[in-house]
Amino acid sequence: MHSKPNYFLISFFLSLSILLNACAATGILGGSTSYADRRTTESQITDEKLEWQTVLKTQDIEGEFRANFVSYNQIVLITGQAPNQEIIDKVFNIVTNMENVRKVENYMIVGPENTIRGIANDIAITSNVISRAFVDENKDQASVSIFHWKVFTEEAVVYLMGILNQEEADKAVAIAKSSRGVKKVVPLFEIDNTYKSNPKIKTKDDEKIN
Repeated sequence: MHSKPNYFLISFFLSLSILLNACAATGILGGSTSYADRRTTESQITDEKLEWQTVLKTQDIEGEFRANFVSYNQIVLITGQAPNQEIIDKVFNIVTNMENVRKVENYMIVGPENTIRGIANDIAITSNVISRAFVDENKDQASVSIFHWKVFTEEAVVYLMGILNQEEADKAVAIAKSSRGVKKVVPLFEIDNTYKSNPKIKTKDDEKIN
């Protein structure tokens, strides 16, 4: 019996609730994600595809395990739990050799699978970090925009991905560390100091046009 599909569906539907909340917050703030994201449109589409493809390509691995995949600018974060290192290595090798993957950040561990209650708590933590980032951005125009980074939580460890300058990265880490329920913050940002912290957002698509 394999619990992987069940855990995936649970995570998907719980994550969907956060996505809807984030969309609502975007409407309140009057922001637009299309121009705000520092990835190219092509990169965004590739990331979405990779998050599904990684799940599909690792489903045939023998044994009970739970793996999550988050892609940002083709850097793939792996988290989850497995009963042994062999399974973790198989997951890592499959993802590393996938087309369009530039780098893999593997934080999958040997240990018991996260529980449904644990997953719900992780999603609540992610929602809290995102909500606090929205509030901070609304109060301070020089703050880091939540549209420039992605938040994912596994067993109360918060992983941060995105394309930020150093000042923005420090601000994002501070927001995550001070959020309720967070045990640890792991920043995985791509630092690009050519970006400036201001309301007018430059994107890679803009650079191509110019």
